[in-house]
Amino acid sequence: MASPALTESHIRAHASADSFARGLSYAQRGAVGPLVLRGELLHGRVAGSEYEPYLVIVTLDASGVRAATCTCLYDHGGWCKHIVALLLVYASAAPGVVEVQPALATLLAGLDRGQLAALLLQLTAQDPELAERIDVLLAATSQPKTSATGSARSAIDVAQVRQQIRRTFRSTRPDDHTAYMGIMTKLEPFVAQVQALLAADAARDALPLLEVLTDEYSAGWIDYYDSDGALGQFFDTLGDLWAEALLGANPKQAELRQWRERLVEWNAAIDDYGCEGFGIALQAAEEGWSEPWVDGAILGEALPGTKPAAPYTDDLLPIRLRILERSGHDREALNLAAAAEMHREHALLLVRLGQVSAALELGQAQFSGAAEALALAQALHDRGDLAQALVIGEHGLSLGGDAGDYGQQYARATLATWLVDPAADQGRIELALRAGAAAIAITPQLGLYTRLAVLADAEWPTFQDQLLTVLRADTGWPVSGRLDIFLHEGLIDDAIAALGTHPNGADLARVMDAALATHPGWVITAAIGSAGAIIDAGAAQHYAAAVAWLQRARAAYQVAGRLTEWQGYLQQLRTVHRRKHKLMGMLGQLERP
Repeated sequence: MASPALTESHIRAHASADSFARGLSYAQRGAVGPLVLRGELLHGRVAGSEYEPYLVIVTLDASGVRAATCTCLYDHGGWCKHIVALLLVYASAAPGVVEVQPALATLLAGLDRGQLAALLLQLTAQDPELAERIDVLLAATSQPKTSATGSARSAIDVAQVRQQIRRTFRSTRPDDHTAYMGIMTKLEPFVAQVQALLAADAARDALPLLEVLTDEYSAGWIDYYDSDGALGQFFDTLGDLWAEALLGANPKQAELRQWRERLVEWNAAIDDYGCEGFGIALQAAEEGWSEPWVDGAILGEALPGTKPAAPYTDDLLPIRLRILERSGHDREALNLAAAAEMHREHALLLVRLGQVSAALELGQAQFSGAAEALALAQALHDRGDLAQALVIGEHGLSLGGDAGDYGQQYARATLATWLVDPAADQGRIELALRAGAAAIAITPQLGLYTRLAVLADAEWPTFQDQLLTVLRADTGWPVSGRLDIFLHEGLIDDAIAALGTHPNGADLARVMDAALATHPGWVITAAIGSAGAIIDAGAAQHYAAAVAWLQRARAAYQVAGRLTEWQGYLQQLRTVHRRKHKLMGMLGQLERP
């Protein structure tokens, strides 16, 4: 059922090493609930640290995943562990495991307008919050109208938007510690509408909507609990939107001055709370497009390495570049990228303009990291320049950077993982194996390991020994991928050694299960140690986990032929912890066969 593109490597490439390792652990321990697939929409719930499971919604397409969201607060780049867990389960699901339902569009296609209206009214009568969400979506929906000059204009009802944002705050209790999640969710359509207008080169039409959004949010946010800083961080989002809107609209100086005065007012209102979100917008309003260096760079007159050191200059440059590109000013965009030494953006723009040789030459001469090389290699591959994609991809393998910089090393592993299949498809097996080995050394993954076994063919025994030697020598983190490979090969001693002194509970459990038949003594020691730590701490809410560890210990005692010792240990537990009544009741489970 899953798209052929949805592989472990694909999932890993869209998540940080931490998120993937934790997501794999969630998937293996059964944290993912039933999955439902409606057309291209996949959804399910994943148990996490909160009482309520997190909802994950994924939109699938032929290339794998088009979009993925989760109700958790993860915002550190890539997919969260819950998305990873759900996709890993889905990608490996046997037929019949996923409940397949007709797409909603198919179900609704046969209804006329009256039936649709009746259905909607019935749903909103049962769920008043749904009516509010519909109000928000309608308020944020732009219906085009024609201006006096004949151009398409936005018909957003600003008064209605203001009313809806005020209702968002009024309908949420300030003393609710989770209120910020609902507020952020209800504001998403307005943010999306501003972003859509900016992307359509209609920044001037975005300004009224952005003004009312900022005005009402600045007045309402402070009354609400914000321990995670999510409400305060929203000003960063607003600041970025304002910077792009002002530069995109490019108003005359008098109007720009007025917007700057408004930004100063909003900034003063949040300054006491340590929020600095409008700094980038204020600099954009101050500079516009008349900042001397920017003006010279666009005209091709500014030398590389001479850009000013103003606080938000580097943040404004990508915004300026986007505006130039979508407005058709390609030559000016190339000039700015070159002067700003934005080598990745410069190379990608050259590719888009068909100047492949120039892009390749720039990448080989100027790229300093594997992430830049990957971006260019993928762009070249997507447009069919396959040989050139391999050239820059192979070059990127040498750009790993400092071995102690995990971010750079992870970028190198991501490039290496991607490079395996394109290289193999073009018959460059040596390059595919070299790339795969580089990826395995940094972020071990079983799917890639088994893929390399196929590619190596008769050379696999020698190549496998080289990979296992690297994996055995690595005492770093994360260990989940190394464990996958060791357990796949039945190398229990290596898996035990890889756990280290403070293993993740899920990793420890799966190594115990694999080691039961051959290493029962180790399982007994590890299981009793894990259970004892919970019991001795008196953590009653975790007694079920302690009993699960003890069940493994009992199984290991049985395999080892030491059931008499097990009974003695169990009796000792009852004696020492007899006052822990909840535990005493649960220990009865250990008497059953």
